[in-house]
Amino acid sequence: MKSLKNSLFIAALLTCSNFAIAHEIWLVKSAKGDAVKLYLGEPGEPESGDKIAGLKNTKVFVDSTESTLALTQQQNFWSAELTEQGDVRAFTDDLWKPWKMEKVSEQDTDTFQAAKLFAKAGREEIQAKQELEFVPTKSNGDTFTLVYKNKPVVDHEVLVQTPKHQVKTITDKHGQLTVTSEEQGTYIISSDHPVAGKAVIAGNQVDSTYNIVTISFQVK
Repeated sequence: MKSLKNSLFIAALLTCSNFAIAHEIWLVKSAKGDAVKLYLGEPGEPESGDKIAGLKNTKVFVDSTESTLALTQQQNFWSAELTEQGDVRAFTDDLWKPWKMEKVSEQDTDTFQAAKLFAKAGREEIQAKQELEFVPTKSNGDTFTLVYKNKPVVDHEVLVQTPKHQVKTITDKHGQLTVTSEEQGTYIISSDHPVAGKAVIAGNQVDSTYNIVTISFQVK
């Protein structure tokens, strides 16, 4: 019975966070590599104005969260200057307040979920620096491993936004996927990873966490 309840609970995680599923954050580095833009929205379709104001506490960094970049809000993105080389990462966990999950049965007590959003621009580094991340198998390669706490996330749905198309794919038994980068422009790869278990997210006690991750890179 316990196993069945756990299975139903995990199934609920996958179906009850529709507003979160539709939104993600992503980063785009400038052509010169001296600045980065932080976006919020559906894949490749950024929000603007007051809808992105909640990103003000997002940690954007190159080396570690101990040294974050100063952000300035623009019309449909936040911007930061870059003085270091390497992949740029972003993390926020207070964009949305925790939400009440749909009950599996009338006997269940209320449970709450919160979101963590991760992003990375670039594919040079082959080691993860965040809890959930797409990691290239070789520097600037086209094959990526989706890892959660340094373990591959296998048989998992991924959305690839190319400069012209959107393609859904699945990670393989090694948690990997390969992107065909024949088009010039910006690529954004995204996925989500709900995790059951009590946690404290942005000071709030919740029963599960909805993780959303992106990686972006440019092909010239």
